[in-house]
Amino acid sequence: MTKNKLFAFAAVVFLTFSQAAYAQDPSFTQFYANPLYLNPAMAGSANCPRISMNHRNQWPNLKGAYVTNSISFDKGVEALSGGIGIQVLNDIQGEGALTNTQISFAYSYHLKASRKLYVMTGIQASYQQRALDKTKLFFGDQIDPNYGFIFQTGENTSEFADNVSYADVSLGIFAQYNQKHFIGAALHHVSEPEDSYITDSNLPKRFTVHAGTNISIGRAKNLGLIQSGPFVTPNVLFMSQNGANQLNMGMSLTNESLSGGLYFRNNFSNSDAILVTLGYTSNGIRLGYSYDYTISELMGSSGGAHEVSLTIQLACRQKRKKLKAIKCPKF
Repeated sequence: MTKNKLFAFAAVVFLTFSQAAYAQDPSFTQFYANPLYLNPAMAGSANCPRISMNHRNQWPNLKGAYVTNSISFDKGVEALSGGIGIQVLNDIQGEGALTNTQISFAYSYHLKASRKLYVMTGIQASYQQRALDKTKLFFGDQIDPNYGFIFQTGENTSEFADNVSYADVSLGIFAQYNQKHFIGAALHHVSEPEDSYITDSNLPKRFTVHAGTNISIGRAKNLGLIQSGPFVTPNVLFMSQNGANQLNMGMSLTNESLSGGLYFRNNFSNSDAILVTLGYTSNGIRLGYSYDYTISELMGSSGGAHEVSLTIQLACRQKRKKLKAIKCPKF
């Protein structure tokens, strides 16, 4: 398939789904490096103030694919018996044809259920605005088989809304036992707000379950802000939205400063990608990189996906905390 034909095919598919199908949320490979997006119950899970920044470039070889950026801040608040957080996310599709900007506020209640069991429940309130740039839309009647998009379209774009905005609510729960075993679940878009430029349609609920365990393979040390290893963390994530299911399975290996992981992502209808993660931690700063190697029918055409995360773990002012920091995979 030539580049023009590939671009034409990708654009037609993009337009078809943007007009006729329900919207889908962005997905991050390093989901634990973006805790507020994963699960609102994880607000303040590190207790000390934390800044998380994430950048994802999905399918870079396909012109006008997906670029997603997010930044968040969260911390534990002893007076509130939990944690609070704020996140801003920006998702760009089709070289700016579709842009989604979201700002979210989260609160998580932290409960020490027993000497070894911690349970956190969270709620998140969000405001989203989706913008449509009609000048960057392409349609099937513009395509020449050899030269790509060279014709004028006969489509009437005046009926398309320029902006769609709405409020949203999400819920989550997270539990950790003995600082080793953890499991969480989240339900995003509880009210299924209306989210359409043309016809009435709603943003479907997104259901997420994630779990794992830390297995020490050497003598572990606690260095304050940095949980030392070495330890292996097998973990799994399942996500479902409007019939689109995703399963991530794999494990990471972590020591005092380095981390690496290998995962497999399956969309049930097909094997999607092999995921490789790398991370480095020093003085409370964690830098992560991951690459999604596509093994689906898009292999060789999409360019996979690149993702970078930066977490800045600040020191606590309080000398004593009721709850310990949650020890999850870093990336």
